[in-house]
Amino acid sequence: MTPLALLLSLIAPVTADPCGMVPPLNLDMGSQLQRDGAQRTYVMHSRGVETMVLRPGFVGDVEHFGMLIPFPSVPAIRKIDDDTFAQIEAAIDPPQVQVHIYDPYMLYQEFDDMVLPSMPMARSEAEEGLAINEVNVVKEEAVGMYQVAVLEAGSPKALARWMEDNGYRYPDGMDDVVGDYVQDKWCFVAVKAKVGGNQGAVPHPGMRSAPMERPAGSSFDGHVQGMGFRFTSEDPVVPMRLSVFNGEGPRNVVYMLAEQPLTIQGADPGLVVRQRSGEELYANLTTLLPLQFSGGTRKDITQESLDGLAPLRDPTPYVGLARVLFASDLLAARTGTLALEHEEAEKELLNISEALGLRGDDVDSLHRTELTQQRELAVDGALEDIKEMHMSVIDGVLPTELIAGQNLGFERYEMPKAANQRREDPIRPAAPSTSVPRKDSGGGIF
Repeated sequence: MTPLALLLSLIAPVTADPCGMVPPLNLDMGSQLQRDGAQRTYVMHSRGVETMVLRPGFVGDVEHFGMLIPFPSVPAIRKIDDDTFAQIEAAIDPPQVQVHIYDPYMLYQEFDDMVLPSMPMARSEAEEGLAINEVNVVKEEAVGMYQVAVLEAGSPKALARWMEDNGYRYPDGMDDVVGDYVQDKWCFVAVKAKVGGNQGAVPHPGMRSAPMERPAGSSFDGHVQGMGFRFTSEDPVVPMRLSVFNGEGPRNVVYMLAEQPLTIQGADPGLVVRQRSGEELYANLTTLLPLQFSGGTRKDITQESLDGLAPLRDPTPYVGLARVLFASDLLAARTGTLALEHEEAEKELLNISEALGLRGDDVDSLHRTELTQQRELAVDGALEDIKEMHMSVIDGVLPTELIAGQNLGFERYEMPKAANQRREDPIRPAAPSTSVPRKDSGGGIF
């Protein structure tokens, strides 16, 4: 999760988390819910429109969980594909197709060491203020496995009462920070979800096929459905003050797509580990994957062999989701439309499936197949706008004193060219590998 989200419990008080991501919960039987791995956030800001994407990761025993996230304006909300962050990584530094050049006459000696072909693995403001005891429910909707409400509150106590009446645990100690957001006329997005299983089943990452009820003590380990929020904001901002601070913070990875290269205000600029121009991103999203040779070089194979590698170099399985994400956000910024037609259609289709109890990877795959053409047509031409943007990757532990009293802001920063090199990240999908014969050996792709 990102510094935006505050995990809530129905059954126990909250124990604080240092960076406002997913605080551990003291649950019955002494169990805890804790964050799992690096906490990743994607942010796009252009022309006063901002998108924020997060995908929560948990490990531990938990009955229910949810999120409370403040926003400066009412956001449009949508589901995000499970592979989104892996494909953002691939858009920044594309996977390289491994090509082993071999001599057929020496094949019997090299066979044991030869790299065989593999398939792509692309997965890995109101004028009048609210009364002090009032909560205004701006909208409620279902988004896949979540129930979502957008709220305006007249006071922290009013928000706490609404949350408790509607199945949320309002975190202790948050009144002062919530009061600041109330005074600034921010809204709150309350998200709740139930991850269940059949009797004795153990839910697993990506699992959304279980009924709501499940036996006490079942565990959840992994990531749940990602969420995207698009809202208006004059400047890029990451709201993160709904947290209590103690202990050491986790690793944060923030992917900031903006009109200039940026870093987090007040943070060590050394946390910026990669920057890409819009022109570079556009090329990575639209051209064939790069090649990496072993056993020889490009000049050692024929043009026919090179042409035969084109299907393996198709970037779509690796960056197709990122391409639509970026293009959709840029189209929204260009048109000032927070909820695009194809996003609403996707959400409606998802909720129909949920109502029928149809969930899981197979249903998600059917949705993608059904919506791919509609997505591509909707954003056709918008991707060109990315050429005027910049991607900055901020990776590391943010100091508690920085995030304790303010929302994350950003400022212009260009990292040194010598440090701005390709970085490896375990979530990036691996490209396929293959073998081709050396020139004039009379063979084809192995």
